[in-house]
Amino acid sequence: MKNKRFLFILLCSILMTGVHGENPPAKVVFEQYMNQAQTFAETYPREKAYLHFDNTSYYVGDTIWFKAYVTLAEKQVFSSISRPLYVELVDQAGHITDKQIIKLTQGEGNGQFVLSKSMLSGYYEVRAYTRWMLAFNEPHYFSRTFPIYQLSNSDQLERSISTYELSPSMETRPEETKEKLSLRFFPEGGQLVEGLTSQVAFKAESKSEGEINLSGTLYTQEGQEITSFETLHDGMGCFEYTPSAKPAIAKVNYHGKDYKFSLPKALPNGYVLKINNNAGAISVEVACNASTPQDTLAVFVNHQGRPYAYQLISCQVNKPQSFTLLSRKLPPGVLQISLINRAGNTISERFVFSSPRAPLQISPNGLKTIYAPYAPIRCELQVNNALGEPIPSKLSVSIRDALRSDYSAYDNNLFTDLLLTSDLKGYIHQPGYYFTEASPRKQKELDILLLVHGWRKYDMSQLIGTTPFVANQAPESQLVLYGQVKSTILKNKLKNIDLSVMVKKDANIITGQTVTDENGYFSIPMEDFEGELEAIIQTRRAGKERNKDASIFIDRHFSPAVRAYGYSELHPKWNSIDRWQQQAEKFDSLYMDSVRRADGLYLLDEVEIKSKRRSKSTNMTTKINEQSIDAYYDIRQSVDKLRDNGKVVTTIPELMEKLSPLFYWDRTNDTYTYRQKPICYIMENRILSETEVKMMLTEVDGLASIIIGKGSGGISDEIIQNTKLSNSNDVNISELDKYSIFYLIPLPRHNVLNKHETAALGTRQTMIQGYTPALEYYSPAYPDKELYKDQVDKRRTLYWNPSVQTDNNGKVVIECYNNQYSTPLIIQAEILSNDGKIGSMTYSTMGASQ
Repeated sequence: MKNKRFLFILLCSILMTGVHGENPPAKVVFEQYMNQAQTFAETYPREKAYLHFDNTSYYVGDTIWFKAYVTLAEKQVFSSISRPLYVELVDQAGHITDKQIIKLTQGEGNGQFVLSKSMLSGYYEVRAYTRWMLAFNEPHYFSRTFPIYQLSNSDQLERSISTYELSPSMETRPEETKEKLSLRFFPEGGQLVEGLTSQVAFKAESKSEGEINLSGTLYTQEGQEITSFETLHDGMGCFEYTPSAKPAIAKVNYHGKDYKFSLPKALPNGYVLKINNNAGAISVEVACNASTPQDTLAVFVNHQGRPYAYQLISCQVNKPQSFTLLSRKLPPGVLQISLINRAGNTISERFVFSSPRAPLQISPNGLKTIYAPYAPIRCELQVNNALGEPIPSKLSVSIRDALRSDYSAYDNNLFTDLLLTSDLKGYIHQPGYYFTEASPRKQKELDILLLVHGWRKYDMSQLIGTTPFVANQAPESQLVLYGQVKSTILKNKLKNIDLSVMVKKDANIITGQTVTDENGYFSIPMEDFEGELEAIIQTRRAGKERNKDASIFIDRHFSPAVRAYGYSELHPKWNSIDRWQQQAEKFDSLYMDSVRRADGLYLLDEVEIKSKRRSKSTNMTTKINEQSIDAYYDIRQSVDKLRDNGKVVTTIPELMEKLSPLFYWDRTNDTYTYRQKPICYIMENRILSETEVKMMLTEVDGLASIIIGKGSGGISDEIIQNTKLSNSNDVNISELDKYSIFYLIPLPRHNVLNKHETAALGTRQTMIQGYTPALEYYSPAYPDKELYKDQVDKRRTLYWNPSVQTDNNGKVVIECYNNQYSTPLIIQAEILSNDGKIGSMTYSTMGASQ
């Protein structure tokens, strides 16, 4: 690694000497750029993460099971760079509600989120990343959004999600700011130049409908018609346009109203980049106008930050230069084609897709169309290469109830994520659609997608060394908790400070010692720890019991900023299952008849059959309910984040002042209000007395969270009754609407009303996190259906295994049991071979597959 970095620095020095000295020929300059970029790619290989989930949506109280694949971005082979993988569950408002650290073994791992029955429903995002994935200026991470529905106790297919009108003072997820109708334009290569014909992609979106179909006409500013245009797929389309000094006007009609949009202004001189991605070849053309100074440039073809080819370009007016690349000589996936000048500046840039060769094939066999309640399921999976030869391999597999799980055709999978969507900007709807067939239309639609959602993921100036690169994070080969000690008052870095670490693990206490370095940094190895652990870190100087003038900072807040949701993520369109439902009901009728027959004899009508019946409801829409929640705060997380950044916080009023401008602390009489109302505090299902409140407000370290309610609508009769029984008369129960309601949830095993929890100066009382232990999915067995016909089994995921091993003939047999309903199945399997071959299958026993 040191030799590579030395070579990189040496090449930078040679180039800079040439640029500022004797101006070497363009061929020499670009050859040096090529060599430097190759060295950069070798020195800083990047990673990607993908998670395969057991289902497509969940209910409160479910478990989200997942398998993690972490690969090298360039080769789609398992990465050995990082050991810890951080996986977060982020709610609709943008708050991290759960965080796991998955221990990777050669790029593979698995875990789960156990969804509490007390959690709020909503659209939750699961994110996954290594610290090394965040090292670059444009950090990359895996992201997938799931609806988490309210708990349903009936057999009906209820999909109910509550929305919460949260206080605007809360830090929330950003929103995509859109007008009633937006029409955005994306010139090929990123710019328009006067007099040069360019392809212009566009995307039409409505605030109320998302991506929409639209048509319109392009006019000059004088009103002369130029061309017409229309969307091709998912609100996207393209047209050719030769700009003049004044930008053209696009006119469209939407819901009976006329709209006008201006195209981007064209540059008076410059270059345009044109790409034609035909089957088997990628043609590149560069043109310039008469006002463009003559110069020699180069087109670089990059894949995941590594240049594979470059071509010198010396444009002349009316003489565009072009060259062709054979696709079979290029790696599969998204290619970045960049036009750069001698100074290393990117003039124009474009993404194209190179189709992969020979993906692995996964074939299911031995399945029935519909399965009866509690029936055994036997599924054979066969893995072959493109030549039909069996391949021994390891897969992640889920089998789910097709009628009680949401299904979307052409959904995300290992193939579409690693090769396409992970390199694009924004949410990509149904990425599998672009690979359903190898037709000119699909190629065009995919090309437009890349024009609209392409972005500069790999900065050429850093690759070639004209801009310095400093990694924002370091690779983690092991899990280590890093921190720093500074003086509390002067904020000086405290070197050679002894630290004692005490960790409570189960019923045991583990202690350790460490010392700060010259810059006050310290590290605590965490490789052997699992789960969340209570820890106390205490500073000491020689000859002193405790160093009170010391603040302990911990480096653990490196999560990427939350992104805005796309319209389709908040309004998922699931495939209709009416046909599946009808077939299952017909099967039900035959199944019930078969239950009543024994050895050819028809049983008496009086015999009661207790087979579970499925509801006839096929409603796939989401019901929206309003909740009286104004704000909610993870107190443990908020306190740790403030202290890790040097803020002193010991009481609840101090914390609430920092979290919410709606909270007011009147220090003249030591009273508190929220939204200018006095506060009613509720904990352990009753309203606290004034004495209890005073005691509790000093104990910020014992609280897990605070939920703030609007009015008294959420206060149950049980709370009122418990309050009366406790003889708490400090709050007027008959006038609760005059109060702001604070629900206080203490940490487990913390008695904040009777025990002093505040950390002393020079110490940190906190929760530290080790690896999350992987749980084993439980799949019940029903060898005799008659014994289990009253068993309540509403599982929607019937089988989940993150590591299924085939035999030497590429075959594996999976056996499990159905739930209490008659249903068809959906089987999803993913595979990544050690040599980088990808296989992905989603199959329905009713005939729909992808």
